Parts: sequence; structure tokens; C-alpha cells
Amino acid sequence: MKLTIISGSQRLDSHSQRVACYLQKLSHRHGFTNIECLDLSKVELPLHDGFTTDISAETHPWQAISRHLRESEAFIFITPEWHGMATPALKNLLLYCSIAELGHKPTLLASVSSGINGVYPLCELRMTGFKNNHVCFLPDHLIFRQGEDLISSDLICHDETFEGRVNYTLKLLKSYAKALKQVREDIGEEGKNYLYGM
Repeated sequence: MKLTIISGSQRLDSHSQRVACYLQKLSHRHGFTNIECLDLSKVELPLHDGFTTDISAETHPWQAISRHLRESEAFIFITPEWHGMATPALKNLLLYCSIAELGHKPTLLASVSSGINGVYPLCELRMTGFKNNHVCFLPDHLIFRQGEDLISSDLICHDETFEGRVNYTLKLLKSYAKALKQVREDIGEEGKNYLYGM
């Protein structure tokens, strides 16, 4: 089962990328056999322009990303909290995504905060991040508070209770991935008649 972890920070060597590597390490324990990380600080995806540009051209950078996402059966979106918001890079990616890439696939949301907050970017993504791509956000999420200290550079979590929560949530993600595969099979081609949320 393929899992794609998306680090939404636009900064190189970010805490979000460290969290992505930590979650990749733990995800192997929960039956994800093919895990890849997409670091948006290293992706050159033009700002979404309302599709005045032909993104279907093979030369458009979106095509390689789209193929990668279509192959995945589950996702983890990680965003730092910048001024209480999700990053422009992650929102830009979601503007490109359609039902073909994310439709009816489970996604775990995670935020990284240098302080004690981290909930606002999750609320923002839950409110608007799913409408036209039909991604299914898990009801549970993760907030890596005090992110600089919680996960060390050698990917060790310094809070045993929190790591228990992480393992539970990854198990939940795997269970949703198995269940929603059946949903996608049941819906089939009919979903293409209803590409946009109401």
C-alpha cells in the first residue's frame, strides 16, 4: 500500500520535513510498504492561475506530481503554522489536485508549531482543502507542538505519550485506506459526473 507524506514547508531543512521523516519511519510498522515523501520546498510548481495555463501538457511540472499522487492510497499532509495559517505551497498544491489524485482517499492532517498552538492551519485545511478534490480528512489529526524540541534530529520523539498517539493515528490511517479502497471501487466512473462539491 502506497503512502505519500507531503511536507508543506517552503523552507529547506524545515521542522516539517523532520516530522515527515519521523512519520515515514513509524509508518512502516503499520503496514505501509511503499512510503514516499514529497518535500514542497524542493518542488517547482507554478502558482495556480485558475487554469489559464494548460496543465495537461506533459512538460508542465504538475504532470509528474499528479502521476505520483494518483498511485497513492493514503496521504499525510504536514504544514507548519505560519501566522496561524497553512503554507501557500500546500494550498497551491491543493488547488491543482482533483478527484483523480485525491478523490475518496484518506488523509491525515498534521501541523507543526514552535509554540503551543498549531490548530488554526488544520481548521483552514478542513474548511476548504477538500471541496473539489474529494479528499477524506481523518477526524483525528496530529499537532507537533514545541516542534523544535519534540522530535530530535535523529528522529526520536521525546514524549512517549504523544508517540503512542502517533502510532494510534497511523493505524487509523491504514484502516481508513483499506476501507476507502472499497468506496472508490463502488463509486467507479459515476464519480466523474460530480466533480465539484456543492
